[in-house]
Amino acid sequence: MSQAPLLSTDKPEHPPTTSTERAVASMIHIAGIFAPLWVPLLAWFIHRKTSRFIASHAWQEVVDGIVWKGIFLIALIFSLVRGALFLINQFQTNWENFSWVALGWQFGTGVAITLGLFIWNFGQALNQANKARKGYWPKRELKKQAKQGTLG
Repeated sequence: MSQAPLLSTDKPEHPPTTSTERAVASMIHIAGIFAPLWVPLLAWFIHRKTSRFIASHAWQEVVDGIVWKGIFLIALIFSLVRGALFLINQFQTNWENFSWVALGWQFGTGVAITLGLFIWNFGQALNQANKARKGYWPKRELKKQAKQGTLG
């Protein structure tokens, strides 16, 4: 991919990579925060034959993006169902016990859960970007390479 010399990591089981590969893989993780599926998928498609390191980090971000989208969807559905049940209950009781505070708690907890998940996802992406910058390969790829006997 680049003329840069191969750099090794402080872990001998991680194959050497170039500084360009490390930077691109790191940027894929950062871009995955804002465009969770299409940027990593595009990067994987572009680099799948030119750099195994970049392609493996891009694929890791695609898989993580799908998992996180699923978790966010479950949290969103939970929040909406919880809020809808609250409103249905209020409608059935002719709004006798309605409280804006209770309604706020119903929707506020859903927003708090979603915000917490976003912060966790953000931290994970930054951690993976840092590992990519240091030349660490995704664990799935290391296992795959060890099985194929192409490690190191």
